[in-house]
Amino acid sequence: MANSLPTRAVLTANDVRSGDIVFWSADGSWTTDINDALISQGTETAETLLSKGQAEEAANRVVGTYLVALRPEDSAGPVPLKLRETRRLAGPSVRVPAAGTETRHAA
Repeated sequence: MANSLPTRAVLTANDVRSGDIVFWSADGSWTTDINDALISQGTETAETLLSKGQAEEAANRVVGTYLVALRPEDSAGPVPLKLRETRRLAGPSVRVPAAGTETRHAA
């Protein structure tokens, strides 16, 4: 399994209470900013991050933990390797109604 892990990656999940996309940070907490995420620099660190994610899921703080592979270090900041993750960071691709507004569906 260790061979299939990305060597440069961040741990991500969704916060159970808010549903926000979160990343594991160096200070041992979850952050919504990928720039504050702890970046693994090898498969051993990636395995440690995955173990931490599993423990956080078991404690019901987050759901859906997984590693996001990052582009090589020469890129500016942590940039996801896959388009899916870039889109995920951009937020919802559909407009979400403001709180308290009514939405109508065609019959």
